[in-house]
Amino acid sequence: MDEHVIGLDVGGTGARGLLADLNGTPLARARRDRDSGGDGTGGGGGTGGDVLVRLVEDLLAAAGVTRAEAVVLGSTGASGLGETPRATLPGLLGAAAGAGEVLFVSDALISYIGALGLAGGAVIAAGTGAVAVGSDGRGTWRKVDGWGHLLGDDGGGAWIGRAGLAAALRHHDGRPDGSPALLAALNRRFGGPAELIADVYTRADRATLLARFVPDVAAAAADGDPVAAAVLDRAGEHLAETAMAALPPGAPRVVSHAGSLIPGVARVADAFSRRLAEAGVEAAEPRGAAVDGAVLLAAAMLGGGLPPGLPESGLILGGWRERVVPGA
Repeated sequence: MDEHVIGLDVGGTGARGLLADLNGTPLARARRDRDSGGDGTGGGGGTGGDVLVRLVEDLLAAAGVTRAEAVVLGSTGASGLGETPRATLPGLLGAAAGAGEVLFVSDALISYIGALGLAGGAVIAAGTGAVAVGSDGRGTWRKVDGWGHLLGDDGGGAWIGRAGLAAALRHHDGRPDGSPALLAALNRRFGGPAELIADVYTRADRATLLARFVPDVAAAAADGDPVAAAVLDRAGEHLAETAMAALPPGAPRVVSHAGSLIPGVARVADAFSRRLAEAGVEAAEPRGAAVDGAVLLAAAMLGGGLPPGLPESGLILGGWRERVVPGA
């Protein structure tokens, strides 16, 4: 009997899903967007349990199969999952897929496996935030940063946006190290300093708002603004340093990346690669995306077990198991 696995990657804008066979061959892909509820109707809906159940149903229908034996869901945790209690979500997905095993893990873990497979090294996942996971491939796992936009996520999109906006406000005030180019960009995007402050301090998704300024910082740097260029250079260095800190002793000195920031901002990518090279660390292009990592982890779980040390790593957020008798 053919067996199938499903990988789900839940992020700030929605959820992506992949159904594959045990060799990792993709059979169906689907996504559900946070703003539209995934069906283009504009009905809202977030990425709570009901939306993820529908995503699983979409994958099964698209692949023409009745069940998947294992599901791996990667997410930051409670955020992005709507009102669905974290403890009940794996069971909901298991019932929807007809699966015997469901694993709920950190999105940083599936980013790691998507980029490097089950080999040793480290991966920095950088989008709005920034978090790195490293492993020696023999049972030691390490997670670095991911502390959120107020206390960490150094080099991530919210960090860049905050640094760029702070430079804009310094110029507005007449303080040193300000940027007139970034102040002009702030005025275009937000209407002015007063409008920005009134908005950013009153909303729960302020990290996302800060990260929206990244294209403005990149454009100013491309036009020759030295303050914007320095922000991007330091962001790339931060990301490289976070990734290297995640390498356990004895791990291969290999670092890859996941998320949209490094491939999306060339100056950040250049500074990232340069800092790794200075430290004698190999920069490896990612093999796949986070959802590919979720599928690979699901296949490994179904095939006999999780990678060494993973149950003790703190990267597993929950799970559900129900032995299903084939044909029952």
